[in-house]
Parts: sequence; C-alpha cells; structure tokens
Amino acid sequence: MGTLGLRAQSNEELNNSAIELMDRGRYKEALPFFEKLVDAEPYNTVFRYNRAVANYNLKNYQAALNDYLILSKEVPDESEYYFQIGNLYDELNKLDKVPYYYNRAIELDKDQFLYFFKRGTYWLKQNRFDLALADLNHALELNPRHANSLHNRAIILYKIGQVEKACEDWCQAQLLGNSLSGIHMEKNCKTYPQACLLSK
Repeated sequence: MGTLGLRAQSNEELNNSAIELMDRGRYKEALPFFEKLVDAEPYNTVFRYNRAVANYNLKNYQAALNDYLILSKEVPDESEYYFQIGNLYDELNKLDKVPYYYNRAIELDKDQFLYFFKRGTYWLKQNRFDLALADLNHALELNPRHANSLHNRAIILYKIGQVEKACEDWCQAQLLGNSLSGIHMEKNCKTYPQACLLSK
C-alpha cells in the first residue's frame, strides 16, 4: 500500500491495518502507524494500548511503560494496565516497584491466573517461598493445567525439602509441555512419578 493509500485511510482503518501487521509479528512495521495515531488522538486509549503492545514486543520497555502509566491514570479500574506495568518494571529491573502493581491488578481482578503466576514468580526470585507458594497454588486453582505454574511450584517445593511433591509437579508440567521440567527431573528426582515413567 502506497503513502497516498495510507493518507486516505481513517484513523480507525489505519489502526486495523497496524493490528493486522502485529498479528503477523511485524511489530516494527506497525509501530510508526501507532505513533501517528497517538499523536493524532492522544486520549484514545485503544491507540495508546496498541502502541504499548508493539513497543513491549520490540523490547522498547521504557516506551511501553510510559504508555501503560498514562493508561492506568486514564482508566484506573483496568487491571491489565497495572499487570503490564508490573511486568515492565520487572524487565527494567526496578524490582521494588513490581509488587505494588501486581497487587493492584489482583485487587481489581482476582480471576486472572496469570496475575498470581507472575506475582508468585516474582516472590520466588526474591526467595520469599511462602508468598510464592501461596500465589502459585492460587494460580493452579484457577488453571490446574498451567505448566509454568506447576514448574515454578516444583522449584519451591524442592527448595523447601518436599522433593517427592516437587517431582510430581515437574512430571505434570513436563506432560503439559514444559521441557525445562524434564531437565529438572533428570537432575533432581531419583525416582519418577508413574505418569512420567509411562511417558518415557
């Protein structure tokens, strides 16, 4: 599509074209469209959100964070914005800021297992095993087949001496597609749970 064709499009059509590019993983090509759209309509939360998504996928974390911070002020009851801010502070290694935003996301929506998974993973990295275990247990209550929650819970269980339970979680995570869990089992489990023996 030439430049004249782009100029003829409405902002909504241009946004849809950019989303199609993102759907094909072409974030770098989509980003200039979102830049123009936000410049044209700075209070349009859809355009700003899409720009944040594009920047996140391009690892332009500070730019994405700036947009999500604005969005969280414009729509303060949208849990997703706080969740993404927490993720971005984690990526930027500003770890003291992470818990507040995950907590806020969970306050607004207690049914998103990923919120508990990410907060639990954050606590795991801080060696706060009690908090991490509580969050990962809750994530698995909401989604019992989430392989990464099982994998990370197994790490905690192993670290606190519950090796048999850890190996059961790694087994289940491996069966659900987490290849790292198989590596952990090979290294740390002297005996395999029956389900994983049958799958070998």
